[in-house]
Amino acid sequence: MKQGISSNYRLEQVATALAVTVAAGLFGWACALLLGLWGDTQTAKLPAWRPFALRAPTLEGAGPAAQSVTVGAMKLVGVAGDRAYFVGASGAATRGLSLAAGESLPSGEKIVRVDRDAVVFASGGTENRVTVLVPRVDPAKKVVLPVAAACRLTGGDRASAIFMAESMVRALMSENATFARMFEPLPGAAGGIRAKGTGGTTAMFAIADGDVLMRVDGNLIRSSAAITSELLARLERGASVVVEGESKGAPRRWVYAPSACAAAPQVGEPANSKSSSKASG
Repeated sequence: MKQGISSNYRLEQVATALAVTVAAGLFGWACALLLGLWGDTQTAKLPAWRPFALRAPTLEGAGPAAQSVTVGAMKLVGVAGDRAYFVGASGAATRGLSLAAGESLPSGEKIVRVDRDAVVFASGGTENRVTVLVPRVDPAKKVVLPVAAACRLTGGDRASAIFMAESMVRALMSENATFARMFEPLPGAAGGIRAKGTGGTTAMFAIADGDVLMRVDGNLIRSSAAITSELLARLERGASVVVEGESKGAPRRWVYAPSACAAAPQVGEPANSKSSSKASG
């Protein structure tokens, strides 16, 4: 008798626990259903989603340091993380592109690296670093020297000079970080910087690993910052520049000049000598 009562009691406990579990599950399901219905009603009030289109930023009112860069048929309008963003140079109707290192533009330029504020392209076996925004030059503030006074090139210097386009000089003016990696200051009070890990950027300067740069137009070089503040700044103003140093243990002179200097008369030659010689010939 007692054993039957004990069995019935256990069955009653199990049934009660099962009923409580089922009731709790049904209650949770009902709450989830009500929450879902409420979410649907709130979502229905939102405007329909439309896919965004990549558009070139409006740069007209962005100040003097905003001017998009054109690469092939595309405009480089920004970088984010490891991707570079482009739009068609012909207008906003052209679809935008998002490319990472290793991918190529429709015009064939391959992206080698995406930096924080620039993109490195490879085309025709050469690499070029293009900044996202190219500073605009204010004509009212830019100092331009007369060509005859700025290009102090003798016959020998003209033959060995490296002539650089104005656009290239402007692009290199923003390469302080790159030059800091490629040149190390020499210890001691004598000054000078030594080239290391040179590549495409310094190849246009005809500078190789181990070359030592001591002076720019007679001014002692103490850090890589002199590449922009002394050398490139003079070229940007339209002046030729002489850099003194050493290459492979021997004295070396590097002569740089803006492209405009290529047609200027050499030192000691009258400004109209070429035209007069042509007239006499």
